[in-house]
Amino acid sequence: MKKAALILLFATTLFSNHSYASGGFCTMLEKICQQKDIDADAFSDFFQRVGVNITKATDLDMYATVFKWLYTPYRYGGKGEKGIDCSNYVFKLMNECSDSYATSRQLADLTEYVDREELKEGDLIFFNVKGYGISHVGVYLQDGKFTHSCSSKGVTISSLDESYWNARYCRAGRIIGK
Repeated sequence: MKKAALILLFATTLFSNHSYASGGFCTMLEKICQQKDIDADAFSDFFQRVGVNITKATDLDMYATVFKWLYTPYRYGGKGEKGIDCSNYVFKLMNECSDSYATSRQLADLTEYVDREELKEGDLIFFNVKGYGISHVGVYLQDGKFTHSCSSKGVTISSLDESYWNARYCRAGRIIGK
């Protein structure tokens, strides 16, 4: 099965908000799943299991892309399906067709500070996992959940409430100009 290409223009259109209410959520979900070659039931079931309410999603395309990358193994410096690191995963979500690279720290420099209480879907969240400043990045989904690529699980969804991530949280940011 070939991965569907999802082009999200870097910065200005990163995770742009869409209203799915007018076209009917189920219809839009089925359409996006069909475009991305994803089983709609598996998609819905997965997000329900991890505690993400996709009916609250403002960007189903982003969730479909997250779903397509799930369980991709972690590989430091990796950029593809055989392995990917956290910053490349986030960069792929921002612009899947880009061969560019940015570290977690460089991605942080592209953002404006956002209070943790003000997080919105698509915001970047940064962590200190190595003891010397920002060294890990993820993308906020909703209700304290975020997606990222970590060395122990690969691409996954975690909670900011987990003690490990809560203790290492540095800051959140929104892409400047978004």
